[in-house]
Amino acid sequence: MLLARALLLLLAFVLLSPSARAQDTRDIQIVVDGTPRRALLVNNFGPGQAVPVVIVLHGGMGSAEAQRERTGFDRLAVAEGFTVVYAQGTELVPGRHAWNTGFLMRRQVGLANDIAYLDTLIDLLIRDHSADPRRIFMTGGSNGAMMTLVYATQRAERLAAIAPVVGAMFSFEMKPSGPLPIMLINGAQDNEVPIEGGFSRNPLVSRAQSAPYMPLEDTVEFWVEANRSQTPPFITTTGTVTTSVYAPTPNGAVTISVVDQIGGHGWPGTSPVRGTSNPIQSFDGAERVWEFFKTQSRAP
Repeated sequence: MLLARALLLLLAFVLLSPSARAQDTRDIQIVVDGTPRRALLVNNFGPGQAVPVVIVLHGGMGSAEAQRERTGFDRLAVAEGFTVVYAQGTELVPGRHAWNTGFLMRRQVGLANDIAYLDTLIDLLIRDHSADPRRIFMTGGSNGAMMTLVYATQRAERLAAIAPVVGAMFSFEMKPSGPLPIMLINGAQDNEVPIEGGFSRNPLVSRAQSAPYMPLEDTVEFWVEANRSQTPPFITTTGTVTTSVYAPTPNGAVTISVVDQIGGHGWPGTSPVRGTSNPIQSFDGAERVWEFFKTQSRAP
């Protein structure tokens, strides 16, 4: 009798534990401009709830599954009570995808309407998956960070905050419709997306660029102006990481720049994909991003 009761308790623990719930994955299928698109949703909530949603965009030549494995957002989603959605770009070759930022890999993905895809995805999350419209966040690495910045400048009103990681902007012509909290994370030793701007030092990437990256310094100034953030920033340095916080004004939003002086390209806290660039190791990327997101929400 005692053994049977113990087994029942163990089974209940397994069924209700965060690690078990993290396996609740939904494969979302949508059609945009006649093209089938997909995303992976993890930690789904039932109807009647309004939960935060973090949309995560993979880098160039990545996938929803690969970004899920590398970032570690599943664990945080279950522990902190939010849904994470791994969006997926246009397939280049089997299993590898990219985003249409307008200035990179235009020959391969230049016809993809990723703005419409992300619009449709957000609509579906709100309608069918308990997403709180006031707490929809977007982050991404590399090409995914670039797409995050492109979407934010065109759809700032749809997001509560963004956190582009080791990415860059190509143009400052499009202005966001209003202030949007942002945290930019970059490595000073990034050769793929150098913080001084210009073209990538990776020949494969530079040949796919139709415009240079904007310098990080200019990108921060762009968002400080768009967000009506306060200057000068409050700057702190811990180890190799310098964090510059431009506080929000009453009708503005915060702008944050995080730079690791010895960090290179890749998702923070992970091993390098290529031996030429070591990602930031001073913090876990998902944890740093969520610590920022969970303090933000849109006004009703």
